[in-house]
Amino acid sequence: MSVAYAQFPGIIDAGKRAGVAPDQSNPEKLLISKRPHGEGSTLEAMLKGAEDLSALSPELLERALHERCWYHITPFRSAIVRALDIPPAARILEVGCGGGALTRYLGERGFHVVALETSEELAECARTRCKGMSNVEVVSGFLENVVDDKRFDFVICIDPVLVQSEYFDPGVQLLSMCKKMLKPTGTLVLAVGNTLHSPGGSHLEPSADQIRGKGASLDQLKHALTSSGFSSFESYLSFPHHAAPRMLVDARVAREQRVQWLPLVKDLYRCSELATSELDSWWRAVHSEQLEHVLAPGWLVLAHAHAVHAVLWKGAPVKQFCLTSDEQPAGERVSDKGCGVHSMRVVKHEILPALLEASQPYVNSVKDYKYSLVAADGKIAELADRERQTRVELANAEDTFKHQLQEGKEALRVREAELDLVLKQYHSVGAMCQEMRDEGRKLHGMVEEIRRRYLASEEWGSALADRVAEAETELQEVKGSWGYRMAEKFRTLLRRR
Repeated sequence: MSVAYAQFPGIIDAGKRAGVAPDQSNPEKLLISKRPHGEGSTLEAMLKGAEDLSALSPELLERALHERCWYHITPFRSAIVRALDIPPAARILEVGCGGGALTRYLGERGFHVVALETSEELAECARTRCKGMSNVEVVSGFLENVVDDKRFDFVICIDPVLVQSEYFDPGVQLLSMCKKMLKPTGTLVLAVGNTLHSPGGSHLEPSADQIRGKGASLDQLKHALTSSGFSSFESYLSFPHHAAPRMLVDARVAREQRVQWLPLVKDLYRCSELATSELDSWWRAVHSEQLEHVLAPGWLVLAHAHAVHAVLWKGAPVKQFCLTSDEQPAGERVSDKGCGVHSMRVVKHEILPALLEASQPYVNSVKDYKYSLVAADGKIAELADRERQTRVELANAEDTFKHQLQEGKEALRVREAELDLVLKQYHSVGAMCQEMRDEGRKLHGMVEEIRRRYLASEEWGSALADRVAEAETELQEVKGSWGYRMAEKFRTLLRRR
């Protein structure tokens, strides 16, 4: 038997993939750490900087591979709705819309959507993701603040935080409020994870810094739904993660129709060779004991407010969701294995391998850890030998260092004497420089005085030239006057006599 810990789909370092599952001994800690620090701001920056905000935007998908926002961008979030036959004019309330991945898809399908999110930061991200869509309204707040007279055909709640009471009734208050928001023939769509840590990688645990809803067992969910007033419900297995499934299974019908869906489970996980064989044998044992509904990673639950309701699950009992770059007809096609295949087209085919890898959780087995321990023992012995060699080298290096230290001290004394001489020369040169600065200041004052006098002489010369010009002008005016001319004639007459 193997014990596996799998991480939420995403680009995560290999060292983190091999880590242990998050500590669930403190429920309050899980609820407080529901969202990683800075997740909303990173997502908001990504969305505001993107031109294409569609549900399968290659731009957002490619950026999400490098950011820590895969939970809010993953295209497999829409698989929950793709598996159901929802009428085109349906009014939908999405409780806990997060960054708006499913909200955008619902809006593109033409549904009338009210998306509710308690985090204002994530609500703003959802508004950015759905901007320009008149049929989508994003509300920030709690469910009890939604207007009571609104009645919806569907309430969708993905990964809710279901708080357990001492009687193991998860989220009865939340489910009761959801029922109040439904029409008499409405349906609650729940995507909930399994709280069990099942062997063989059957339970998928989110990474330590991306804790989401607390989850519940299927029996707890059924009891809570009955206590909340729901008359009937259906449950389907979700693999590998309830919030972003790549395969949904109606186990009862699949068993009746002998659909071979167990081999497909291995393709949904990234496993070592040892873990692959153990995963296969584990799920075959689970299937033979009819324990799928107990040990599945999560469930898609359809809870109906009234016995008279529409049949939402149609088609094959096993539904697969795949990414493709080819143009595929809309809807479900049946494969040769009897599974219904829903294709989601990504225009940029170069990123398909990375997208598929990001959606595969990593699974380790006990045998992997045993071989790791053997390898670790060998590594420890190797490190012990290296430690002994290092000690010998350190002893030799210590003697060499002492000799070099003595030589260094002698060289330091010589260097200090040289520095003392240089300092004396420096102070002498400094004094000479001070004297030169004083002489320079005196010369500068003399030059300024000479310049001032030169400017004054220029002004005096200019004024004198102006006065001479004025005198010449006056003289010419006098010479041109009648009295001056008469005086000149009188002088001339006197000279002739």
